[in-house]
Parts: sequence; C-alpha cells; structure tokens
Amino acid sequence: MAELINREDAIAQVHDWLVAGELAQAVAYLRELHPADSAEILAGLEPEQQSLLVDQLDPEELAGLFDQMDGEDAAEFLQHFNYQDLAAVLDEMEPDSAADLLGELEPQDASAVLDQMEGSEAVAPLLTYPEDSAGGIMNVAPPALRRQMSIAEAFDFIRQHYRDAEEVFYLYVVDRNDCLIGIVNLRALILAESHQTIEDIMLRDVFTIRVDMDQEAVAELFSRYDLLALPVVDEEGRLVGVITVDDVVDVLQEEATEDIYHLAQVGPSSDIFSSVPRSLRNRMPWLYVNMGTAIVASTVVAFFESTIATVALLAIFMPIVATLGGNAGNQTMTIVVRSLALGEMSLGNAWKVLRREMVIGLLNGIALGLSMGLVAWYWKGNPMLGLLVGLALLANMSVAAINGVLVPTTLKRLGIDPALASSIFVTTVNDMVGFGVFLGLATYFLAWLR
Repeated sequence: MAELINREDAIAQVHDWLVAGELAQAVAYLRELHPADSAEILAGLEPEQQSLLVDQLDPEELAGLFDQMDGEDAAEFLQHFNYQDLAAVLDEMEPDSAADLLGELEPQDASAVLDQMEGSEAVAPLLTYPEDSAGGIMNVAPPALRRQMSIAEAFDFIRQHYRDAEEVFYLYVVDRNDCLIGIVNLRALILAESHQTIEDIMLRDVFTIRVDMDQEAVAELFSRYDLLALPVVDEEGRLVGVITVDDVVDVLQEEATEDIYHLAQVGPSSDIFSSVPRSLRNRMPWLYVNMGTAIVASTVVAFFESTIATVALLAIFMPIVATLGGNAGNQTMTIVVRSLALGEMSLGNAWKVLRREMVIGLLNGIALGLSMGLVAWYWKGNPMLGLLVGLALLANMSVAAINGVLVPTTLKRLGIDPALASSIFVTTVNDMVGFGVFLGLATYFLAWLR
C-alpha cells in the first residue's frame, strides 16, 4: 500500500546518506519512491547533491522526475545537464511535457537541445504556441482514421499505430486535408458489423477547441461538461492536437494557485519552501503597493485630526468599523472573483449580483450596527457614541458590499485579472469610507460626544 512520506524527513535522510558517502543507498531509496516524491526530495537538496544523484539515474528515470516538477524547480534542475544528456531525457517524455520543459530554457539553448533530440519533429510544433493556450498544453494529434476505412482496416490501423499509446479515449477521423470531420468511440467500433465503414459509425457533430483558446477556458469546458478529451484544431479546422483530462488537472491546479496567490498579492512562483530571496521578490513589491494605499487611507484620518484630539475615545472604535467593513468587502470580493473565474457570473449579470449583495450588506449593517452601537453605549455610557458607531457600521457594511462587486467587475472590464488587484482597492476604499463616515459623523455630533 502506498504511503505518504514526510518531505523534510526524507530530504534529511538523503542528505545524510550523501554526506556519509553512501550514494548507492540514496539512489536506491529514490528509486523505491513514486517519481512525485523523488522529485520533491531532489528539489530540496543542494545543487551539488542534485548533480551526484542525477549522474546515477538513467534518462527514463529522469524523465519521470521531470514530469512531476513544476516549472521553476525544473528550470533550476536543468543546470545539471549538457545538451546531449538533456535531449536523451526529453526523448523519454511525452511531446507536450518535453515542450513545456524546453520552454523553461533560453531560446538558443532550447534550439540546441532540440537539434540533439530524436523525437524533435513531434516536439517542435508545440513550441510555437503560447504556454497558456490550448496549443501550449495539448498533446500531439494521434494518427487519425479515414472515413472510407472498413472496420477490419480500422482495427489493423489501431494495432499498427496505437500499440504504444497510454490512453485512447476517442479515435478521430480526418479528410484528405487533415480537417477533423468526425470521431469514433471504442465501444461503437467494437460493436460495429464487419461490413460497415468508419463513416457509418462516426459521430459528425464534433466538439472542438481552437488552438489559441486560453487554457483557463479549456479547463472550464472540461469541468462543466465532464469531458475526458477534446480535439484541438487550427483556424482552418485541421486536427493539430488533443487535450486530455490529465492535462487539464494541472491547469486547474495552476490557475487556482495563481488566483489564491493573486488575492494575497503574492507572486505566482511562490512556494512554502522557496528560498528567502525568491520569497522576498514575490512578496515585497506588493507590500510596497499596500503601504502606498494605506497612506492614502490614512490621509482621511489626518483630515479629522482635531476631532480625534478632542474626543480621544473615537480611536477605540475606528479599528472596529474599518475591520468589519474590510472583512465584509473581502467576503463579497472573494465570491465575485471566484464566480468570474468559473464563468458563473458575467459582466452582463453583474447588476443582479450587485443588487443582491447590497441587500446583504444592508442587513449585515443593520444587525452589526445595532449590536455594536449597544456595546459602545453600554461600554462608554454615551448613547450618542452608540448611535455614531451604529450608523458608521451601517454605512461601511453597505459600501463594502458594493465595492466587493464593483471593483472586481470593473477590473475585469478593463482587462485586468480581478484576483490580482481587487483586495488592494477594496480594502483601501473600505478604509477610506469607514474612517470618513465615522469621523465625519463624529465631527458633526462633536458637541454631544464631549
């Protein structure tokens, strides 16, 4: 039975073997593990230790490790190979995976490795497509059937061309120009009569995707319709590749991680075990941006400096108003960003969502404003202070709900990823409104607060 390993313990164990000169023991241990676990261990070792282990593994084993690495780890790992050795490893990989790995290299290095590869003719076409497009994640198109083939000829064709295929979901039918004209599922082929042809059993209504479609849209199609595979065609309808569900799983994970990181203003290449310099590069720029927006929000407070100096207890309730409004805005924003990403919400029905969230924000504001107003009144013995806090919360919760919808949808309309910048603007606007309303009302009712 397969068991999960403890990553840190495994890395420490391999490290100790290498320090003790027990290279064979370390290599044997890696070979016993699943390639995903071995890849994680190698990524956590020092470069010189990685080199020792790489020299002991054959191209097929290394290909399995590369298949399990993310782009940045793979890019760092490539430094241990010369062009010829790397070409031997890539020849053991699926063309789409090999193309992804070559994409991590400088163009001149990728070209040099490609020249050394035996299977370069299958990989080279995949390098022409953007990495985040359907063409960038697809597999090379499998050998296709012809509609005039008999069932017996089709079986002979499959035995000849699909012997090494790992998975066969559908068989594709093309015309003389390689344009996709139909698909055949294996069940239909097996149950077909011997006198029938492929044209008799193929499905002509074929669902295809264009080679330039964004990978996130491709993943959405697979998720919505529970698909196993989709053919990819160019602008002229020629079959150029196939995307399978395992390709999409990686995309879904990548896109989900990217959106989560964007919401937290963290770079897309961040990792819990990233080096300190890389972590600083990914996080510090956004902290500077946040510092700038915080300064903008603080100018609102500075405008009411005299009011705070007159009634110092206002400073006690300012964080409460700002924090509740910020959390409410982030709740709405997170739901809206997710809905936009999954296609559940569009810019066309944004007004419907806005009306709904305004009602929710108003009801939340009434409930929390009443509760916090009573707390403030009881705590400080001033009914006017309770009224002030309650009204400020009502206004801030309502505005927070509006911001949580308008900010992401506006960014989407401007062509900016809503996950990337929404939280910055939502937080800043909520703080400005919360402080402005609270301190503005306090200034107006100053005589009753002293």
